[in-house]
Amino acid sequence: MEQLKVYIDRLKGGDKQKISCTLAPSVLDVQEEELTFPEDVQVTGEIYLADDHLIGHLNAKTTALMPCAMCNSITKVLIHIKDEYITVPLAEVRSAIYDLTPDIREMLLLQVPQFVECHEGKCPERETLKNYLAKPGLENTQSQSQPVHFPFADLDKK
Repeated sequence: MEQLKVYIDRLKGGDKQKISCTLAPSVLDVQEEELTFPEDVQVTGEIYLADDHLIGHLNAKTTALMPCAMCNSITKVLIHIKDEYITVPLAEVRSAIYDLTPDIREMLLLQVPQFVECHEGKCPERETLKNYLAKPGLENTQSQSQPVHFPFADLDKK
């Protein structure tokens, strides 16, 4: 597996390390049927030391393939991280080399949407399914004859 390594001893004295690299999609280590990353991960930014922390100011982008929430067709989604900062206490770095790959992986996977819709949010199947979808602006109405029970409502009372 590829790694994006930072040599901490090269950053002492206020130096910054510029990053501009391409990582294979395998660094994301995703084995899901409904989520794949077919394209490389582009990473840019800079790494520097601030007191007792390693600071990374990073941008990353790649593309994910996911099924549309309406019609289930495979949809391409751009995953783009802009101006994200990571901080790592130097006390947690066990050697003079720090691998940024897990941090970049986490940043990208946190940006994957839970649901996507094809045709930029205008799936052609939406019209067919509209009778089964909640109407916007309508509150969930519940019959007044059925009382609502909140089992944890009394936890903060003593």
